[in-house]
Amino acid sequence: MSISKALKLKFSSFTEKERKNIIKMSIEDKTSFQEIQTKFSLTPGEVEKFLLKELGEKRFKRWKLRQQKRSTKKNRPILS
Repeated sequence: MSISKALKLKFSSFTEKERKNIIKMSIEDKTSFQEIQTKFSLTPGEVEKFLLKELGEKRFKRWKLRQQKRSTKKNRPILS
């Protein structure tokens, strides 16, 4: 999976603290993708590409499998 230049630029604009926070929020079950999108302006697809880049392929695959098996807030629509 290749990352566009615009996305690489977006990812490089994050500080180390923001990068760690994005990873932490993504791994937590209680944090939805919409919260990540609100705070960091990343779509769910961009979050996945970011995690693949930051975590590496092996850890990313484990995260993706775990996410698909669980019924969490990430998969539920937000009801207002």
